[in-house]
Amino acid sequence: MTLLHLTFVGPGKEPATVDFGPKLTVIYGASNTGKSFIVDAIDYMLGAGKLKEIEEAEGYTRILLGLRLPDGKVITLSRAPETNKIDVFAGEVRKLTAQAPIDTLSTVHNAESDRNISRYLLKAIGADGQRVRVNANGKLRTLSLRDLAHLCVINETQMAAPRSPVLTSGQHTKATAEKSVFRFLMTAEGEAEGQAGTTDVEKQVSKGKVDLLTRLINDAETSLTMEGNEAQLREQLARLESSLAETSAAVGELVAQRSRLIERNHALEAQKTDNRRRTNEVQVLVARFGLLRQQYESDLARLQMVAEAGNLLGYFRAGACVFCGAEPEHQQPGHHLAETSQLQAAVIAETRKTNELHADLLTTIEDLEEQLATLDTECAGIRNTADGFDHKLAELDERLTPHNSDMQDLIAVRSQINAELATHAQIQRLKDIKADLSSTSPTPPPARSEGIPASDLVDFEKLIQKALLAWKVRGENHANYDESTAEIAVDARKRAGHGKGMRSIIHAAFTTALARYCVDRNIPHLGFVVLDSPVLTYRQPEDDTNDVILTEDVVEHFYRDLAQTFPRQVIVIENKTPPADIGNYARVYPFSVPGSQRAGFFPPVQNDT
Repeated sequence: MTLLHLTFVGPGKEPATVDFGPKLTVIYGASNTGKSFIVDAIDYMLGAGKLKEIEEAEGYTRILLGLRLPDGKVITLSRAPETNKIDVFAGEVRKLTAQAPIDTLSTVHNAESDRNISRYLLKAIGADGQRVRVNANGKLRTLSLRDLAHLCVINETQMAAPRSPVLTSGQHTKATAEKSVFRFLMTAEGEAEGQAGTTDVEKQVSKGKVDLLTRLINDAETSLTMEGNEAQLREQLARLESSLAETSAAVGELVAQRSRLIERNHALEAQKTDNRRRTNEVQVLVARFGLLRQQYESDLARLQMVAEAGNLLGYFRAGACVFCGAEPEHQQPGHHLAETSQLQAAVIAETRKTNELHADLLTTIEDLEEQLATLDTECAGIRNTADGFDHKLAELDERLTPHNSDMQDLIAVRSQINAELATHAQIQRLKDIKADLSSTSPTPPPARSEGIPASDLVDFEKLIQKALLAWKVRGENHANYDESTAEIAVDARKRAGHGKGMRSIIHAAFTTALARYCVDRNIPHLGFVVLDSPVLTYRQPEDDTNDVILTEDVVEHFYRDLAQTFPRQVIVIENKTPPADIGNYARVYPFSVPGSQRAGFFPPVQNDT
């Protein structure tokens, strides 16, 4: 079947409608714009018992759903809110009409009557009269339209729910029937009455299982190495955890003290380095000033020699004047006395200046030598303090050694106890399984399903993997369906063990793969799927604790694959904006987003002024 349109009509109300494309239809936009309500309304028109009430739907008295049946015939289903009757009209109806319907059917499935929408549409797709098993005692009932609708119209809550996509109700009492419906879609075979009970071979297999479990239990009990039962081991573990916490606290305090000492020691090393640098600088200055002192003392000695020579040079020999160079015949009596006085004055002045510089230099050298003494004293103090720190660190290390040893011992014992407890738990599980097998009645049980052929399951699992790979979901995406639990696992991890987003994308892959499988094998199926929020909440895994938003690459491949390869009709409801070019290959309805022509599914209410 193909959905043509969904329309709400009422007296004096502007119709609220969406037309569905033959392949991919995408409805996206802001929250509270009626997107998910469209999904609920489609489900309601397929026989759901109740449609939630929203303010925007007030005044609309009829819901119209256009359908094209597999034989090409077009009909319109018409249902009023809160009723259990559906009118069937020939052709497309998009407004209130006074014409009589071609049929009026009940929304409640009834195997004894064909006057219900369930059998009407099941006949159209060739699935009417098929039987499903409802409990382990072999009770059967006929397939209903609701059984298939649960696997085709997936609302947002169901999409991300941790339960299996097969177990749509989440009720344990309905699990057998839901598995049986899935088996029908996988095999095109309904449940047959009067199937054989337990055979002698199966009894022997059951006995072999019990014997095997007994050996496994004995082996597990033999592997136990610690005395005491499980309760005693748990008490011992609690005491051990308490001791471990106390030891850990003591070690933590000692480690904190040691860290503080190391920090202070690092600061002391920096101080020591600074002291060494300053000492080197002062020693260089003292050496340089020593050279300058020698120069000053040499200058003073020369000045003293010049002074003495000036007093004597004019008296010991005749000849040219030692001051002016005049020959004896040109010399004036007594002129050498004046020249000697001038030289003496110059020598005295220079001597006084040099003595002053020399005295200042001696003061500076003395100050530098005092600084050297102070630095030496400081260096000795630093060494003493460092020696004290080293001694304290040695003491702390000596105190830490037994604590570390105790912690290692406690951790080793804890690991051993945990291993023992795990073995006890395994033994109990094996005993429970053995008890269940042993308590099974020897009389043949009622008829049961023969299961799904392994080859069919493999083909279906490959379709799920193919979808996930086509959508560029990270990983190898190997899918596995467990018949006993109806759980889907991807890359050896159960769907229920994934986050909300990954559960949604796996559910979408499951639903579309099931439709592809049925189409490929000509197995009865509604022919369309409706997916509410399949990629909105998905997160691409980075590590064990944090996720990142789904990449646009995955979103784009999701939509493009559905548009290009999905063999039937698919309707996707999302909040996030799809790829920009989606209008090229899908029918698109943007609700309340920039540039959109519609604020939502329902036309805005016109206020009277």
